[in-house]
Amino acid sequence: MRKPHLILALILSTVLPLFAEVRIHEIRTRSRAEGGKVDDSTVLAFVQNSPGDSFDPQLVNRDIRRLQETGRYSFVAAEIQERTDNSVVLTYVVEERPRLRRLSVNGGDHFSNARIRNLLELNLGDRVDESLVLQKLEAVRERYQKAYFPDVSFDVSLTEPDGEGFTALTITVDEGERQSVGRIRFEGNTEYSATQLKRVMMQKTTNIFSFITGRGRFDETLLRQDMSAIEEMYRRKGFLDVQAGPPQIEEGFGRRLHVSIPIERFQRYRVNSIRIEGNTLYPASLLGAQIPLQVGAPAATDAIERGRVAIRDYYSNRGFSQTQVREQILLAGGNRVDVIYTIQEGTVATVRNVIVRGNTRTKDHVLRRELLVAPGDTLNEVRVRNSASRLRNLGFFDSVNQAILPTEDPSVYDVEFEVAEGRSGQFLAGAGFSSIDSVVGFVELTQGNFDLTDPPRFTGGGEKLQIRLQLGTRRRDAEISYSKPWVFDRRMTLTTSAFQNERRFLSDDYNQRNTGVSMGLRKGLPGFWRAGVTYRLESIDVFDVSEDAAEIIQIEEGENYRSGLDFSLTRDTRNHVWNPTRGGRLVLNSGFTGGPLGFDTDIYDLGVRSSYFFPVVWDHVLNLQGWAQTVDFYGDSDRVPIFDRQFLGGARSIRGFRFREVSPVDEDGNEIGGQTSLSATIEYTIPLSEMFRYALFYDWGVVNSDAYDASIDDVNSSFGMGLRIDMPGFPLRFDYSWQDRNSPHNERDRGRFSFLIGYTF
Repeated sequence: MRKPHLILALILSTVLPLFAEVRIHEIRTRSRAEGGKVDDSTVLAFVQNSPGDSFDPQLVNRDIRRLQETGRYSFVAAEIQERTDNSVVLTYVVEERPRLRRLSVNGGDHFSNARIRNLLELNLGDRVDESLVLQKLEAVRERYQKAYFPDVSFDVSLTEPDGEGFTALTITVDEGERQSVGRIRFEGNTEYSATQLKRVMMQKTTNIFSFITGRGRFDETLLRQDMSAIEEMYRRKGFLDVQAGPPQIEEGFGRRLHVSIPIERFQRYRVNSIRIEGNTLYPASLLGAQIPLQVGAPAATDAIERGRVAIRDYYSNRGFSQTQVREQILLAGGNRVDVIYTIQEGTVATVRNVIVRGNTRTKDHVLRRELLVAPGDTLNEVRVRNSASRLRNLGFFDSVNQAILPTEDPSVYDVEFEVAEGRSGQFLAGAGFSSIDSVVGFVELTQGNFDLTDPPRFTGGGEKLQIRLQLGTRRRDAEISYSKPWVFDRRMTLTTSAFQNERRFLSDDYNQRNTGVSMGLRKGLPGFWRAGVTYRLESIDVFDVSEDAAEIIQIEEGENYRSGLDFSLTRDTRNHVWNPTRGGRLVLNSGFTGGPLGFDTDIYDLGVRSSYFFPVVWDHVLNLQGWAQTVDFYGDSDRVPIFDRQFLGGARSIRGFRFREVSPVDEDGNEIGGQTSLSATIEYTIPLSEMFRYALFYDWGVVNSDAYDASIDDVNSSFGMGLRIDMPGFPLRFDYSWQDRNSPHNERDRGRFSFLIGYTF
């Protein structure tokens, strides 16, 4: 009868120690190196464990990391020795880095040995080992690579620590050959301009800003990859067998490399037939109409790929999700190929849930209102992709990914959008100069994901707040603006602003200060159109009027108050906002002040402005611009004030004339502006490189005294040439022009230089 008790006691004596608390009996230290010394007090000062504490492996790992972070030790580990009394002996094993007694650098030529020592950021007395020195040398390597020494190498030698724990470090530098690419040429290139091919290459040439950006460093790996990119460009024109390279590299002037890339095009293939297989839901004739490819046309790989996408999207738009399309290109004899699209048709599916993840700052409704898919909808992959694009265009996120997730029901899917929050706030400060504004400094603070209703964070609502201050020798501006992209639960943008703008460059006879507020609504319309209406209430102060100023200026001296509405209708089809090469922008505008809106000025205006871009050859671009504007008074007003009158001339209109020089004049020859202006520009730009374009232009314009006077009896025109430098965020425009036709009061024999920072449209 006692045996069960003995068995139970035996089990408990075996199992219970497994659940008993293990404590630290003793903490020791030792050196990893045989015979090495360890300062016990220093090690124990950085550990949290103590004798008698419960043993916790996580705390031990934390102690190891803390010792490593001191930089004192090159090796840190822990040993655990079990004792019979359910305790352990914990030993920290370390190897101290020796201290630096002497540092020598040899072999520096481009950078002096003293400069290399400074770049290393090592001082005598610092603790070092080989791994730390190699880590420090990465900063030196990066500096060498920016100076076009891609093959720089270093030999590191550390002496054995002496009895006091000190070592001597010797670094020998092998700089290698300086290699930067000064020129890239193409042999056998007939289908593209050199600029177009260089644009797809990752290997770049040096330019005047390379000392800042490091552009132009020779990279053999990138150059090999560029051969594939060039070949793909030619395949897009039907040269399916094209071969680019291998590149030939020679040393040119100034030890810069000249790269020559041979291109062997062979023959251009054309489409012999287009076949569609595997389709049961839609006829081949209907699907074939979606393909941007014709029989007899070049077998362009990008057009073939667009055909595959078009067929898949055709199915997806009709609810047949997960449709797969595969294309094949088969030789048909000679220079002809057959293009075959094989379809694996999907099934109609619906959306169960639309999941949004990762928006830790942006409110959920800000994302969901941009989505084109909702629970219960027929699954449409095109709408899913377009929804992701709309989220990217918000500008709040570093990345946006979409996924279509299967559920337990094969006809039902979840749609997931995962975003990564980016930086939506921006602070800018800088200075600029132009031939109109002179020297200008500015400070700008922008929050692109603002939320007026969420204090004190004020972020995550998808609104925009901008504060801008600008101070220069001839202008002073202060403005705060706020915009809300959705109002009344519609995709309609509300904008409000408060501003004060002071202009001292308008005339030698007066200065002008505008202070006011505005509120507007903008709405997108079908067909690239956008409509807008803005209400503006402002005070216009004309001050510092000279005694001999024209009468039309003198009578406006002092403050004038105005209340007005402006209307606009815009159509924008440009392929790029800042540097377009195709498409155009048309703006129709009208507005009025006073009348039923009250205050001092009763005027109205009508205008149209257009700018169209046409690709020519070799990446050349032709730009045609036109502008017509008329302004007139009505009601209680008997004139158009000086601040509403029309002027031309300067860097933004007719470049061969001074700013606002093209204008009717009074009997004393003072420019007093007109009520109707017409202008046009033709500009032809030629790429010199990715960043530089050469420009030839002709400007034409006339300003007439009366409203609706479109006569061209007093036309002024100029022609010239210029240089465009497209630096992101800092575009420069230099122009030199000569007068062609002019009014008698503004005749000029010599040319005029103009300079602008910014884009013009």
